[in-house]
Amino acid sequence: MTSRGERLQLALEARGIRKQMALAAELGVDESTVSRWQRSAGLSLEHAARLCEVLDISLDWLVLGRGDMDQHRRPIAATIANDTAGQPVSLPASIAEAIARLANIISAELS
Repeated sequence: MTSRGERLQLALEARGIRKQMALAAELGVDESTVSRWQRSAGLSLEHAARLCEVLDISLDWLVLGRGDMDQHRRPIAATIANDTAGQPVSLPASIAEAIARLANIISAELS
């Protein structure tokens, strides 16, 4: 499993960000802070969430290493059908449908 710092580096590369200066400025932190994060140093939840927003990556993936960096882009029902290791989980159809409906309601409320 990759470290959080390695996942951050992967995300920066995937998004074409080569310079830390612009990212640091957008986040309101020093370049040295971004560098420390790349070495898996302390990262607040607030900064993790902001990083994920700026880089358009999954918070679950960055912080916990679950799923992949673009997991947040998929419909919620598609991610529910996987366990924490990304393996398919068999749910009874009625439960899967109920979860999907609930997820859609919550998503609509948050929009």
